[in-house]
Amino acid sequence: MKIENVSKSRVKVLFDVKADEFDKALDEAFVKVNADVTIQGFRKGHAPKSVFLKKYGVEALYNDALDVIFNQKIQEVYADRDLANKIVGQAQPNIETKDFGQGKDFQVSLSFDVMPEFELPKYKGVEVAKPNYDATDAEVEAAVNDVLKAHATTDVKKEQVIATNDIAKFDFVGSVDGVEFQGGSAKDYELQIGSGQFIPGFEDQMIGMKAGETKDLNVTFPENYGQKDLAGKAAVFKVTVHEVKAQNLPALTDEFVASLNVEQKTVADFKAAKKAEIEDKKKTSEKDKMVDSIINTILDSADVEVPQAMVDDRFNQIKSQYENQAKMYNIPFETFLSFMGATPEQFEDVTKKEAYKNAKFNVVMSKIIEAEKIEPTKDELEARAEQDLAGSKLTKDQLMQQNVARYYNELVYNKLIDMLVANAKQVEGEVKPAAKKAAPKANKKEEASEDLSKKTVAELKALAAEKGIKVPAGAKKADILDLLK
Repeated sequence: MKIENVSKSRVKVLFDVKADEFDKALDEAFVKVNADVTIQGFRKGHAPKSVFLKKYGVEALYNDALDVIFNQKIQEVYADRDLANKIVGQAQPNIETKDFGQGKDFQVSLSFDVMPEFELPKYKGVEVAKPNYDATDAEVEAAVNDVLKAHATTDVKKEQVIATNDIAKFDFVGSVDGVEFQGGSAKDYELQIGSGQFIPGFEDQMIGMKAGETKDLNVTFPENYGQKDLAGKAAVFKVTVHEVKAQNLPALTDEFVASLNVEQKTVADFKAAKKAEIEDKKKTSEKDKMVDSIINTILDSADVEVPQAMVDDRFNQIKSQYENQAKMYNIPFETFLSFMGATPEQFEDVTKKEAYKNAKFNVVMSKIIEAEKIEPTKDELEARAEQDLAGSKLTKDQLMQQNVARYYNELVYNKLIDMLVANAKQVEGEVKPAAKKAAPKANKKEEASEDLSKKTVAELKALAAEKGIKVPAGAKKADILDLLK
């Protein structure tokens, strides 16, 4: 067994196959193939080998014999624990010797994507913006006002003229270039003016309108609008107002606070509690922002060739999630994507980028975990299982048996994040983003440039398996080629 590095994330393992080794594989292949063969004068599967070879020739056994050889060689590869631990994805088999057959020595290979060797970027002392957990007076007032609005009453205004914070009931019909668009109309819609629920400019232009009035509102959809076919386009909404209500907020008094069934009994205490709530939420959100910043900096700085098999696996996982959602709603996948404002091409482009980033994250973080020797203790694993005991009918030991891999990965990830945050360098103001390393081209797999028609059935079957294509039993070479097109 000889290992050649095809690229930083792909290896080819070469094997010499001796003539007598291939003879044994041919014997195994005969037993398998002959079981389904009926030759006149013999019961099915009972024709002697000499009769079989006379009728079909030894070449009829080559593909199945190669299956035997490749299966043996894969076992040899995985017996090498150092190599096996680096492998990601499926093997791609290939015959290296053009002239091979019974009575000849020849060479075969198995190619794999592997976890690449690379130099870790700086991951300790990564600069991040110093978090600010303090709640501003404006944030506290907004939180208090949300409570007041929840207890507000409404009255039909005597003068039916819309002002900021009023609640208007109206019909609207939207059009782009004179053509109405899906989801752009409604009747008796109620909206608090100034809430910012509609696109910029819509609500502002309604201020001053009266009940019974109809008006065209000229607006432009934001460039990042979720419905891609409307993003950045000018539109006209014909609006007819039916009714205007005023919102009446309760007075913020100690009596009002006492009526809320909360621990606080005074306005001052209520505001202090809201301030504490905001700051608690900020501690979580600011840590999340810090973690994202650290990880993005590390990934942007990492010069690594990501195994294409990992990218493909992640892409298929993401796509499968969306396909399953479409099936839940019993709608075609392309229709489901259109509801998201994306074409199949746009979805594929965005998903490939997300898959690449996810795969790069796994490669880089795995190497950091290895470098730092991060792993949970037995006590930590058991403590994690105890967290799941509440409401579970299983014992702690049963939970450990069923979930130990999940617990292990979860604890390792948490330890990794804690280590990165603890070693980050907090600085005042904005942090200049790290210079991004250009995403290396996907490692080229040999089959991309080879004529598939030159491959054996065994090689084509392995390639189909790698691509997630199921090959029916007994499929001929032409059938498999059609599946791979």
